[in-house]
Amino acid sequence: MRSAAVRTAAAASLFALVACVPGVTLAQAQRRPPPPAAAPSGDKRSPDQLRTEVLDRMRSLRAWRIVEELKLDENASARLFPILAKYDDEERALTAERRDITQEIKTLLAAPKPDDAKLNVAINRMLANRQKRIASKDERIKELRKVLTPVQQAKLVLLLPRLEREFARFVQDVAEGHDERP
Repeated sequence: MRSAAVRTAAAASLFALVACVPGVTLAQAQRRPPPPAAAPSGDKRSPDQLRTEVLDRMRSLRAWRIVEELKLDENASARLFPILAKYDDEERALTAERRDITQEIKTLLAAPKPDDAKLNVAINRMLANRQKRIASKDERIKELRKVLTPVQQAKLVLLLPRLEREFARFVQDVAEGHDERP
């Protein structure tokens, strides 16, 4: 089947790029750079460049899967993908903020006598970040509903979390060395 072949090719290309960054899970790809030795020798790309390439490939694969499963035409795609890109950028910013807060909490906890007041402030910031992430996901769905039919909306609501899980599982398998290639 042609779509299976295209999906396999897209997955293979994603796999090839992810394989360049061993030891990196999807969560790590969004949180912190891999160790300096992660890039193959002779590769001049920085860990941030590699991470960005992996995320861009994952977004491309996600776009392809959305078009396929929702049966989108060019017009619907042209309206849908800018919305997804906007919220991807928001998620990336919130992830960076969460990473910084996490690092701050770890630093505070490493002190001989952690400062309760500073820890409470940091925890409150973490909770606020979580609320922003939830609100952003809700807003994304509200905006997407404006450009999709009810059937497409329902399919997308089920598809997006499944894609996120599939990508996370795939990257985790690569990171753990479960390379199934011959």
